[in-house]
Amino acid sequence: TKIFDRTGTVVLYEIHGEEKRTVIPFANVPDFVKRATIAAEDANFYSHKGIDLRGIFRALYVDLRTQNISQGGSTITQQLVKNTIVGKERTFARKIKEAILAILLEARISKDEILSLYLNQIPYGSNAYGIEAAAETFFSKSANQLTLAESALLASLPKAPTYYSPFGNNPEKLEARHIYVLERMRALGYITDEELAQARAQKISYSLRDTGIKAPH
Repeated sequence: TKIFDRTGTVVLYEIHGEEKRTVIPFANVPDFVKRATIAAEDANFYSHKGIDLRGIFRALYVDLRTQNISQGGSTITQQLVKNTIVGKERTFARKIKEAILAILLEARISKDEILSLYLNQIPYGSNAYGIEAAAETFFSKSANQLTLAESALLASLPKAPTYYSPFGNNPEKLEARHIYVLERMRALGYITDEELAQARAQKISYSLRDTGIKAPH
């Protein structure tokens, strides 16, 4: 719930539970955000049918050797299914359900629709769910105003939102992942060498966390 002033443009207060979210159209998401997310999470997103067999077999091999469901190997579609339908329980049965539902979802809606749902659903940490809430929480701006460097930074978070949080205890790990995502974007041809250099040189400033209410009177 968002409470605006009389002009309908200034948010005075936002009421939310565990999930702070603002759903935005796919057209309002910058290409940098889309490409950074694909580079960070699922480079073959637009070519697979919901699951990445090589990634699954690699993760399954490690899980069987260690007797522990710890590996990922999940595509963006599988992650969407996990976050919205089957939950995060670490069992082989859940992973099988996740894979089946991912294949069914890919057969029903387009890749862009899946990516749009994902970007509006995924947790980024600090109770921010979806790219718009993440942009507002960490940079005090809308998603469509994000720079390349900021887009790559946000795309670095969903892998482990608490561990990589800009407000957390692992800033050097976040920086390393941030650089990895940028370089991955370059390797995939999403950005140029010049854009990579500019993004790496940009000093990123985070907004101060403010949960207060404007104009409390």
